[in-house]
Amino acid sequence: MEIKNAFEYIAGKVEAQLAPAGYTRQKVAADDKQEIVALFTSENVAYSVVYYKEKTHMVLRTCTMTEEGPDNEWKTLATWMLDEESTQKDVESISNDFIEGVSGAVAVKRAKQIKQKKKKDDDGNADPKFLAKRFVAAFPELKEEIKYEEDGYFPFRGATFAKEKIAPKIVDYVKSATKPQLEKLVGIFNLQYNNGDADTRAIITIVLLNALDDEQFNTVFEYLSDDLKKAAKAARKYKGKKVKPEKPKKKNVSKASTLND
Repeated sequence: MEIKNAFEYIAGKVEAQLAPAGYTRQKVAADDKQEIVALFTSENVAYSVVYYKEKTHMVLRTCTMTEEGPDNEWKTLATWMLDEESTQKDVESISNDFIEGVSGAVAVKRAKQIKQKKKKDDDGNADPKFLAKRFVAAFPELKEEIKYEEDGYFPFRGATFAKEKIAPKIVDYVKSATKPQLEKLVGIFNLQYNNGDADTRAIITIVLLNALDDEQFNTVFEYLSDDLKKAAKAARKYKGKKVKPEKPKKKNVSKASTLND
């Protein structure tokens, strides 16, 4: 059987099984002539069907989805031999096995575990780096700045990054923001303050909100949640004062910084 036709038949069966569960087949650049790939993604999980021409292997694999796409930590779920001598019966057997791989009890349990883990990470343990990434929606240039920070420092200097990269953008943004824009921006503050760890909450109040002058602060204040209003008021006394410094580790530079200088 022709490999291309067999691949599309198998991939089509997998797609038909996944589509009702919210998966979408993505376009994959055909840069590698040694592989044929079909990629299916949902919010939390990715599956791919891959044919390795040199090995004559048909593989079903899965990984977790991130904001940027599949995390590429692929786990192989099934592997079959497939070549020109394979029959329609062989192709049907592969299809049935792959369908079981994406819809069976183990697959359902795996997807549920990933969803629960991501929910816990997103809703219960919002750390400073997670907070920084939330502002990419408002300030797209932060994406590259976050990457640069990650590459240059360990651990991520949450307070320093917020002070140097996020706070100035927020100050400029608030100057000309419309009411809907302010509500959207403050929505990030409210959600991440509610879900964030202690460091995240301190960054929101002592670094970001305290970067605003009194007029800007009062403008933003009315949109804050009740809990954040209390914390923000208490944090204003630290405006302009030095707070416990961060001591990041850099590959070739040792540098200390503060929440406020």
